[in-house]
Amino acid sequence: MPDEALVVEGKPLSQGERVIDTFVAPSKTFTDILRSASWWLPYLLLVLSTWVLAFALQQKVGWSQLADNEVRLNPKAQAKMADLSPEQVAMQHRFTQGIMQGTMFGAPVTNLFFLAVFAIVLWPTMNFVFGGSATFGRTMAVCAYAALPGIFKSLLAAVLLYAGRSPDTFTMETMLGSNPGYYLSEPGPLKSILESFDVFTLWTMVLLSIGMAIAARTKRNAGYYAVFGWFALILLIRTAAAVL
Repeated sequence: MPDEALVVEGKPLSQGERVIDTFVAPSKTFTDILRSASWWLPYLLLVLSTWVLAFALQQKVGWSQLADNEVRLNPKAQAKMADLSPEQVAMQHRFTQGIMQGTMFGAPVTNLFFLAVFAIVLWPTMNFVFGGSATFGRTMAVCAYAALPGIFKSLLAAVLLYAGRSPDTFTMETMLGSNPGYYLSEPGPLKSILESFDVFTLWTMVLLSIGMAIAARTKRNAGYYAVFGWFALILLIRTAAAVL
């Protein structure tokens, strides 16, 4: 792991160079975070890409249609709705629309919230479990840059919608065929589990693993153990919820 003095003395990277290196030379980006924990550019790119998708959803799907799809393509949601009165169904429908619309257009807040959640989980994990020395600021920076693959997912989904993707089957889980669960037509626990193995999610997790090991000054394996350990725990919980 590079000595901090050497990092400070070396040629600093600009925010743009960091973004590019996240995809072509991630270790350079995360090493530069030891010098400066600034992460405004990846955060801005994440917000803008979310807004692009939000406008595509609004124009090509519609929030009402999207809320309908989330229920119609989910047998458990259908079963819950069957027990409600028409007034309660309408209220739930409006609530779902509001949550999705607020989450997408409120990207400056929601994206910051999710980045903070990841940082709050990984920061103590690396320091107390694996004996690292990461700061919270550096952890936030790692999370912001590691989340950058998500901009491609949002932009690709928006392009497909503008290109004529059918709005009838579009949900936030099925926006792209980037996970094996997308190709299972029958809803159920297996589909839910396989949806977790999304290409963009795994890409982000690999970046997180590399970045956290560098930020915490631990062995590279520690980053993978921490990140994929949490992934396994969340997958276990999701599987149990799907089965129950």
